[in-house]
Amino acid sequence: MATISSPGIGSRLDVNSIVSQLVALEKQPLKTLALKATNVQAQVSAFAQIQSQFAALTDVASRISAVGAWAARNASSSNTSAATITASAAANATSFSLDVDALAQLQSVSSAALTPGAMPGAGTLTLRLGTWSAGGATFTAGTASSVDVSIEATDTLATIASKINGTNSGVVATVFNDGTNQRLLLQSKNTGAAAGFRLQSADPALAGLVFDPENKPGTGMASVGIPVQYGQDAQARINGLAVTSATNTLTDNIPGVTIKLLATTTTNYGLPGEVKAPLTMSISEDVTPAVKNVSDFVTAYNSLNKTLTDLTKYVAATKTAGLFQGDSSVVGLQNVLRNMLGSISTGGPYQRLSDVGLERQLDGSLTINTAKLSTAANNGTGLQQLFTSNNGNPLSNGFALKFGDLGRGVLASGGAVVNKAAALQNALDRNTREQTKVNDRAALVEARLRKQYGALDAQMGKLSALDAYVAQQVTLWNKSTR
Repeated sequence: MATISSPGIGSRLDVNSIVSQLVALEKQPLKTLALKATNVQAQVSAFAQIQSQFAALTDVASRISAVGAWAARNASSSNTSAATITASAAANATSFSLDVDALAQLQSVSSAALTPGAMPGAGTLTLRLGTWSAGGATFTAGTASSVDVSIEATDTLATIASKINGTNSGVVATVFNDGTNQRLLLQSKNTGAAAGFRLQSADPALAGLVFDPENKPGTGMASVGIPVQYGQDAQARINGLAVTSATNTLTDNIPGVTIKLLATTTTNYGLPGEVKAPLTMSISEDVTPAVKNVSDFVTAYNSLNKTLTDLTKYVAATKTAGLFQGDSSVVGLQNVLRNMLGSISTGGPYQRLSDVGLERQLDGSLTINTAKLSTAANNGTGLQQLFTSNNGNPLSNGFALKFGDLGRGVLASGGAVVNKAAALQNALDRNTREQTKVNDRAALVEARLRKQYGALDAQMGKLSALDAYVAQQVTLWNKSTR
């Protein structure tokens, strides 16, 4: 049968209260440890913010130090209907005139009209890519081999077009329907004079599909009344200097510049009545990305500076100290940042951040003098040199290099920020272990006390019972003697 135990019944002592108070005394160190843990946890969270802001400042510094950050270009055309222009980082600031004399075009020819479903006849068509002289007088074959297309007697124009396309010979064939009759329409895949083509056949049945004005003028697709468009290169003049292109895109005539030709600007090109209407193409440095990068640098620096200031300050009015007030490692980081901010960079017209409008305030933050920064940004490469000059000397390198190196150093394994964060986490872990020890020790004390008081209670219970028995016997003895 189970025994129901209630400490204190026998001894009439409040055993639970006594034990609870004694155990509470054993746990008294937990209050101090808990307060310390709260403070360390706050420091861990604050230092995580410092790490994040150092990383943000390092990222901005790395972005500024990249060559591409200072190589944006604006490019404009005075007539975007005739030509557009784009410029890469390789382009220098400049302007030039552009005459668009002729656009690149495909070669295009067609057969005479045939009734729908007509079958021209059997034979072989031979395709060859090359260049036609003006008017088709002569044909200069290209480097690609000729291609033979075998035509059956039952092949319609649609079948012939499919066979030509199946050769992938640089010629595209389609069937053109004018509503009554059909024509075989051929055109080169690419623009340019060298993408022209010749179509020959020794079979009389296919004479209507031949295009060979050099050897068979006025016949087949070269017959009078059938329109012919020969392939040609684009022709333009940049500052009066002639340039040609197989496409309507001019690339690398000027380093880093791409021009797309859309319409001619020259009337009667090459004829006595030629009239030019040149465009003006302009390229300038685009300082907007660079200025934004500098602004981002100021924002990142100010965020980190404010965090460090708040964490290390002492407010006399409220008698409250920041989490790291007096902490040598955090104060040291703050001093390094401020000293670096006041250093110089050599190699350009500007040496200090204040020279370009980044002015330090009493609280260590930076403000931007927009007028001075704008002037510096538009003054050649001076602003770039202030941030990116590499003198081989950490003390006088550009500010982007300095702050980038500092950030990578303190964030690296073994760096000041990482070491401090690890130390704080270790302190928090130790605190947790110490609290566990206190609780374990208190549990052992409680168990021992309950055992001791349990034994005492049992003994007191026996004595109480004996006392009651003796008292009963005395009472009976007194009654018997009266």
